[in-house]
Order: sequence, then structure tokens, then C-alpha cells
Amino acid sequence: MENSDRTAELLAEALIRLDKMVEAQGESNQRLGHVEKELDTVVRELGKLNIQTVENTRAIFKLADKVDQIAELDKRVKELEKVVFK
Repeated sequence: MENSDRTAELLAEALIRLDKMVEAQGESNQRLGHVEKELDTVVRELGKLNIQTVENTRAIFKLADKVDQIAELDKRVKELEKVVFK
């Protein structure tokens, strides 16, 4: 009888521990689900930022071309002034 009582006690303790493990696993799964949602949001935002970066880079290159054109125009005007006002 003692062995069966001890066995029942050990099984009860094992079940209690198993219940706690299952509960902890459920909490972990909920946290993981939250992290996955946040990660999806970050990935979407990163994609948007990458697109914006490409657009900004293109705009910077266009602006650099215009600056070069203005600098070239200034140089041409100075050369013309030298010739005209010599």
C-alpha cells in the first residue's frame, strides 16, 4: 500500500509540474506571437524606408546634376565676361 500511495503522490506531483510547464509554454507561445507581429511590422517599415532611401538617393543625384550644371553655367558666364570685357 505504501508503494502505491507513493506512486500516486509522485504521479500527482508530475501532473502538477506538467500543468505548470504547459501553462508556461502557452505564455511563451503568446509572447512569441507578439514578437512575430512586431517583427512583421518592423519588416514592413524597413521595406518602406528602403523605398524612401532609393527615392531620396535618386533625388540627390538629380540635384547634384543640377548643381553641376549651374557651376558649369557660372564658369561659362565668367569666360564670356572675360572675352566681352577685355
